[in-house]
Amino acid sequence: MGGIFHRAEVALAAGGVSGVEPRPARALAMAFPQLSLGRLNAARLARGWDVAVPALFGLALVTLVPWRTAFRLGFDEGFELIKAWLVSRGHTLYGPFWNDQPPLHTELLAFLFRVFGPSVGLGRLLSMGLAMVLVGALYGLARRGSNRLAGVLAVVLLASASEFLSLSVSVMLELPAFALGLAAVWTWYRWAGGGGRLWLVASGLLLVAALQIKFTVALLLPAFVVAWWLGLERPASGGESSEVERRHLSWRARWVWLGALCGTFGGVVLLWYGPGAWTMMGRSHFSAATRVEGASLSGFGPALLGDDGGLVFLALVGLVVQVGQRRRDQWFPAVWLVTALLVHWQHRPWWPYYWLHFAIPLAWLAGAGAAEVFRSLWRRFPAGHRGGWRGPVLAWMVWSLAFAGGLSVALEKVAWEMQRLRRALPGEQDSTVQALRVHGAGARWVFTRDLLTAFWAGLPIPPELAVLPLKRLWSGQLTPEQTRAVLEQYRPELLLLPRFWRERFDLEDYLAARYQPVEGVPNLYRRK
Repeated sequence: MGGIFHRAEVALAAGGVSGVEPRPARALAMAFPQLSLGRLNAARLARGWDVAVPALFGLALVTLVPWRTAFRLGFDEGFELIKAWLVSRGHTLYGPFWNDQPPLHTELLAFLFRVFGPSVGLGRLLSMGLAMVLVGALYGLARRGSNRLAGVLAVVLLASASEFLSLSVSVMLELPAFALGLAAVWTWYRWAGGGGRLWLVASGLLLVAALQIKFTVALLLPAFVVAWWLGLERPASGGESSEVERRHLSWRARWVWLGALCGTFGGVVLLWYGPGAWTMMGRSHFSAATRVEGASLSGFGPALLGDDGGLVFLALVGLVVQVGQRRRDQWFPAVWLVTALLVHWQHRPWWPYYWLHFAIPLAWLAGAGAAEVFRSLWRRFPAGHRGGWRGPVLAWMVWSLAFAGGLSVALEKVAWEMQRLRRALPGEQDSTVQALRVHGAGARWVFTRDLLTAFWAGLPIPPELAVLPLKRLWSGQLTPEQTRAVLEQYRPELLLLPRFWRERFDLEDYLAARYQPVEGVPNLYRRK
């Protein structure tokens, strides 16, 4: 049928129900008979949505969030900015430059700093670009086997999840890692749906890139194993040997995927992993002292689900619907969710950005589930239904109220989070940044744990002391004696340390002998 809409697009939500008359298409065709299918093709419009959803999300971030000027949008931005800046100045990760995370994000951001110059805005642009990748991948996965409504709902629900918008504009590792991880899932499903082998290779490469940003992406591996086990491979070409061919393709595909994964992972290790890298990471995360100290901090608990109760409820509804329909492709987010629950139930401590591990599969299940409920109702009570009216009216009313209520709460959370981000204090107005710029004129180094302030002030930190998470101290990888030795080596002109850290590093006598307090600036010391 000609016109703007063809039957498949009109039956989008109905799942291709027979007997559904495409009334919008007929009305538009009668109103605008001069518009031919060639001039305004419905398929092109539909594909345009696939690009428009992540593009509109990125546009909203760029235009509504003060990413160029805000002093702080994410808790750990200072770590990533300082690391990348030092690498761009010629310092190599690992060895003396302590770092307990994979190097890929740092090396990529350092490259951008070399080309365009170091800036907070550049790092945040990189995060926003990867957030668009995540949104696009989630949209594609949620609408797979369903419709575009499922993809849009999944994106809206993810945007409303706690911490997501903040992570989308912050120079941190968690979101970039899971953006590439979800892109690996999407490309894998493109291959599983009949795409060429390049999709499979791309999946392996993207998963390696994700792991080399942060190893927490390993939460996806059990879901990948289940997906392979369920046999979501390309269909065989048919014929007498179709079953043999299917198995052959299956095992050969597994080796292709694993080869791309392992080969690229090894290449990154050879290229960027310096001496002692694995020891730093292992001791930081798994030493006995780290486990003891971490166990004393707060962990994951059911109470944390309350902040996103609507998302959790819709995801559970979606999971029930998908299980009832025996949708094998929906096992991926379900297994991912169970894996995250098992890991975080045992792991300590809990950091707020870990909620991303739950928010993505929850949004995937919730978006696809809500759309499937709509499709099920459409099939059961199509237009022109001749049965009793009470059942259809009640069913549609319940779904509409639940849908409208959930969507309104999600949009309200998005608006509230955007307002919070827009109120962020400009870095140029931060009093400590201003003080460091004034008193640090001509300085070569500063020692501080306030890494973001040092970056805004344009003062580098000695590489050996740039990354000082509690895990490094817990695992005994930095002692007060080592700290003083590094300070004697670099002789930083300024030290900005509160009393707790001066005592932790046993620096009171050292400061009294070599530094003097800066009047009017708390905790700031200048070398005599």
